[in-house]
Amino acid sequence: MIDLILIVIIKSLRQCLHLLPEKAQLSAGKYLGRLAFIFLASRRSVALSNIKRVFSDLSDKEIKTIAKSNFEKLGINVIEFLLMPFITDTEIPERFTVEGREFFEEALHKGRGAIALGFHFGNWEVTGIISKLLGRDIIALARPLKKRALLNSFLNHLREKTGLTIIVNENTGKEVLRLLKNNNIVAILGDQREKRSRGVFVELFGTKVPTSKGVAAIGMKTGAIVIPVYSVRKGFLRYTFVCGSPIEMERKGNIEELIEKNTRKINAFLEAIIGRYPDEWFWVHRRWERRSKNNNQ
Repeated sequence: MIDLILIVIIKSLRQCLHLLPEKAQLSAGKYLGRLAFIFLASRRSVALSNIKRVFSDLSDKEIKTIAKSNFEKLGINVIEFLLMPFITDTEIPERFTVEGREFFEEALHKGRGAIALGFHFGNWEVTGIISKLLGRDIIALARPLKKRALLNSFLNHLREKTGLTIIVNENTGKEVLRLLKNNNIVAILGDQREKRSRGVFVELFGTKVPTSKGVAAIGMKTGAIVIPVYSVRKGFLRYTFVCGSPIEMERKGNIEELIEKNTRKINAFLEAIIGRYPDEWFWVHRRWERRSKNNNQ
């Protein structure tokens, strides 16, 4: 029942937003983010703490400015995500561009598939539109919402409106291997916190954190090219999607050491783009809380 109520609310809000001019839609997103900054005290505290950890040389005022801007952009992300189904195919080239598409073309030419490595950066929820820009199907792994099956299905339906095919990221290893073997593009988020028992502890901004082995392990096993992708905000529902140079997955040596080394390369790429756009990452995530039992860093 709760899921149904939430879905009705989301649908009603989406229709109301669609009637507004774009400037008002943008303002609604900023206002939503400002309200969240005021009332979600625990998340605000996490964001401030995380930003201070990474940018320790900044003053408290500068850190707060980044956090406020981050919340505003997260609010805008929500509004953009709800409005994405109203974007027509003819509008896509006017609103969205892609840089580095040749990396995917070269990867698929080799016939081993490609991993589109994404992050909770910019508006990751609209990045799926890159599938239409590339003219290629992209299959994305998405973690399900616990105990919210109906709402989860509805949100995945919205994600698929961008052009993605969504598969639930639970015990999907064999399916991913099959997709890559058939020379598909599989999108995986590379900055999610992992359970201590399943992750590999890899440095992120000076501290080792539990990180998913998935991208490194799959890239090593299949030879699929790992291409980092992130969005650069150009305006309301206007983005340039940047496909970075492939991250080489080293494959000779001790497996566990290679997974750690290759995963560190992924975190290093994330550090670089956060440094360029410090208010665009998902700072409200408790990324540094879990620590290795054998590591007190």
